[in-house]
Amino acid sequence: MLDGRRTLLRAAGAVDGVRKIAPASILIEDREIVAIGSPETIGVVPEARTIDLPEEVISPALINAHVHLDLTGLGPMPCDRGFEDWLARIRNSRPTRPFEVAEAVRQGVEASIRGGVVAVGDIAGALGFASARALADSAIGGISFIEVFGIGRRSENGLDGVDRVIQFAGELPGRPGFGVGIQPHAPYSCDAATYNAAAASGLPVSTHLAETPEEAEFTRFGRGPFLDLLRAVGSLGAGDTLETGGSHPIDALFAVEPARTWLLAHLNYPAEPDEPEEFLENRLKRLADRDATVAFCPRASAFLGHPRPGREGHRWRDYLEAGIGVALGTDGMPCLDTPDRLSVLDEMRFLAGCEGPVDPCGLFRMATIAGARGLGLDSNAVTLDAGPLAGLLAIPGTGPDPVGDLLARTDAPRWLLAPDRAAFGVPR
Repeated sequence: MLDGRRTLLRAAGAVDGVRKIAPASILIEDREIVAIGSPETIGVVPEARTIDLPEEVISPALINAHVHLDLTGLGPMPCDRGFEDWLARIRNSRPTRPFEVAEAVRQGVEASIRGGVVAVGDIAGALGFASARALADSAIGGISFIEVFGIGRRSENGLDGVDRVIQFAGELPGRPGFGVGIQPHAPYSCDAATYNAAAASGLPVSTHLAETPEEAEFTRFGRGPFLDLLRAVGSLGAGDTLETGGSHPIDALFAVEPARTWLLAHLNYPAEPDEPEEFLENRLKRLADRDATVAFCPRASAFLGHPRPGREGHRWRDYLEAGIGVALGTDGMPCLDTPDRLSVLDEMRFLAGCEGPVDPCGLFRMATIAGARGLGLDSNAVTLDAGPLAGLLAIPGTGPDPVGDLLARTDAPRWLLAPDRAAFGVPR
């Protein structure tokens, strides 16, 4: 809708991670905000064309901090026969040939754009170089975290995988607003050597962490279903044992050297019921000190049965209170209820509908600024502050509280300014 000319937008409201204005006027020129405020504050701008949006709220483009784009083509998949059966169907159905993977990622990019998303933290499968190339060549930005696996009899695979990702990242031509990272899959599929090698790479790092109670059972006691899984896939022989360190998954991450700023997917269970309360307090403080970001996927978490019976719900409010960044993600299309789009707007709406009173600016911060910082992108590009914009959205919302109304709806956003990942600069 906007073509670079000086334009005054008069909307039902405007919202980002720090402000909520209703009604709102925004003066824009050359993809940059010149002024924002109430209609009375901005007034009439004679030299600008005026566009009225009386039933829409303006927001910056969104960031999806954790997503599996290569699963997009699978569509939503019911989990009515148990998690293990659902996971097996995912493994058996996901694309494996490079051209199929690239096409699935392209579908994921299109679904992301339909959801108002300008950048993602994509988990690029096991050595998913085809995924990374497809995202690098797309219209959106972010980090392609290429997964590596290495534990037990396959420990060397993890170290070799890290080396291959480093080489790939060095050979891939630079793209604005895009980078390559490494994702040691999880503590039950990667050993300390693989984590240390990833941390030493200098590339952005992410991992699945504290996602299930069984993960802590594995890292603390070396037992449980993940041990059986490692034997089933050949990482352990029938009589093999595995030294897991005896600590909680979060504590195991603190032992990784060199210390890095990690993007941590899920963190559903930061403490176990038999641990003293101060264990949790210490972990949250250390995560905050290390400037970690938690990628929270509310709809996927609920779909997969979290919290487990007898456990507390996700501690995202506690993380925020402790000074830990919390960004929103969607996880993969198979566990979502919006087959047409991948959008953290729907995650905000989910939280607003089931978590009691929530601060809309806080939700938008999780869907923009926190995600950008977790990915090492310039977060100013996803605010309504002065400066270059990575994109601008109009979302249906009206009435005396249009921002609250948009969170109660199911409408898709539309682009006023098309996604421009160059506004993010070079990722850190």
